[in-house]
Amino acid sequence: MKQIKDPIYGYINLEDFCFPLIDTAEFQRLRNIVQTGYQSLYPSALHNRFVHSIGVYHLGTKAFKCFEKNVKERNYNEYTHINWDTYKKTFVLACLLHDIGHSPFSHTGEEYYKKSTNFKEELKNYFPNLHSFHEDIKTGTGKPHEAMSAIVGLDLLLLQKFDDIDKELFVRSIIGVKYKTNDKLIENTIIGMLNGSLIDVDKLDYLIRDSYVTGFNTMALDVDRLFSGYVISDYIDASSAVKRVPAFKRGSLSVIENVTFANDLERHWIQNNPTILYDVKLIQLAIENYDNYMVKTYKDKLGDEKSILSKTAISAIGYIKKGINLSLLCDDDIICFLKNIYRDNIISNQFFDRQQRLKPIWKSEIEFKDLEKEQMGNSVAKSFKNTLRAIHENTFYINNEKKEQAIKELETLEKTINGDSSNKSKEVAKNSLSSQQDVVKVFEIFDNFAKNNKLDNDFAFIFVKKHYESNYAKLMNEEIYIEFNKNRVIKLKDALSVEAIDASDEEKTGYYYIYTSKHNIEILKSQKIDIANKLLSFISENWNKM
Repeated sequence: MKQIKDPIYGYINLEDFCFPLIDTAEFQRLRNIVQTGYQSLYPSALHNRFVHSIGVYHLGTKAFKCFEKNVKERNYNEYTHINWDTYKKTFVLACLLHDIGHSPFSHTGEEYYKKSTNFKEELKNYFPNLHSFHEDIKTGTGKPHEAMSAIVGLDLLLLQKFDDIDKELFVRSIIGVKYKTNDKLIENTIIGMLNGSLIDVDKLDYLIRDSYVTGFNTMALDVDRLFSGYVISDYIDASSAVKRVPAFKRGSLSVIENVTFANDLERHWIQNNPTILYDVKLIQLAIENYDNYMVKTYKDKLGDEKSILSKTAISAIGYIKKGINLSLLCDDDIICFLKNIYRDNIISNQFFDRQQRLKPIWKSEIEFKDLEKEQMGNSVAKSFKNTLRAIHENTFYINNEKKEQAIKELETLEKTINGDSSNKSKEVAKNSLSSQQDVVKVFEIFDNFAKNNKLDNDFAFIFVKKHYESNYAKLMNEEIYIEFNKNRVIKLKDALSVEAIDASDEEKTGYYYIYTSKHNIEILKSQKIDIANKLLSFISENWNKM
């Protein structure tokens, strides 16, 4: 056993069997995968997936020890056959390797994995005769980075001959897919301890670590009190039937609410901060252009591969044998691309030079709702929001260059519809026409606003599809139980001291942020004009005239 000093937990004890995995190039790659995109607001948030993975291993070890102790103390006959040593090793290795498949810049790039990998088929290949596993993953294999982590992690375990673990449980723990049979309560509880709905060691470490590095201190999370409450209990339902369930002892209840509240605050005030969302969008565009560049440049060597973001790219071997200098793909590759290849354009310039980045003209969803209500009529507000929602996947910057491109695309569609093109081409063009007309309409109204107020036509928007909703709403629907004593076990939702307020139908449709240059904001500010009020009022007055 060896020790690692962690600034949060103190000394972390690592079993000797961990180091052949930690020392691999694939695991060391995580040092160059940033944990969050918070640096634009919190410069010290430089932590990476490497330290997070060690932290999750540490919490997982503590959680499992408590769970095993509590279950053994109950002397349940049906669990006497369990090989706790095998389950423990399987679980802590899943904790250690749960993020090993992350793409550059963590979640920002993971969607591209879907273009390169059929996760269901890949995972089936590891367990060709496990038909129950095949059935259980039909409904999903977790998030893309989870499925990739399960694959890469399992490859490492097989390569290093870890024969004393439950490989199926290892995979299920990472992707969060529980067994559908009734005799797997212990296994399903273990899976939930790493990849549960809200209360798991992965989320606990990132909440604690993110709070530490950002200084955004919400409250202390007493993980020892939480873990000491992991237990299996007997729940009596309304029909007086008894069923065995995973539960928390009553002492854990306050910690569960604290975790939920801390998660709410981070999602609401950090993850959905407009400056952070803008940063994430820049990175997303950078990854998209990097992927397109690599696929196009090395088309003859990649063959039918649709994305360079793949299991091969993040491996130590990489594409070297194919004549492509790429392996252990990480954040540095994207940054290098922006500096040396994809340079002198709006994305790379704004990525490196903060003076060029656009600024949000309102700072929160709450402020947006108040402005929208005050400055826009209901019908215009709804129509404008629907238009932004429809076009946001392909539209970000709103400026003269992008406006000209949008008009040319519209003219091309109109020529296709009215020209000698095939019926199939005309049908495709007709289906795209309305959306492209909306794009041009948005560009024109912003251009007119800029001209009327002698501003630069320099704007952008980000549409946030999901209205912020407290995780207390999730807790109300989850099968989580609280044990007050062995004869009194209730559902967590019946024990909560806080209730979530349901979002209105309009709130559920999402909201948006609009950005413009610092120059534009200062021009109107010098005239004692609030640009947010001015812009939304202008949209309200002119939207239906366009």
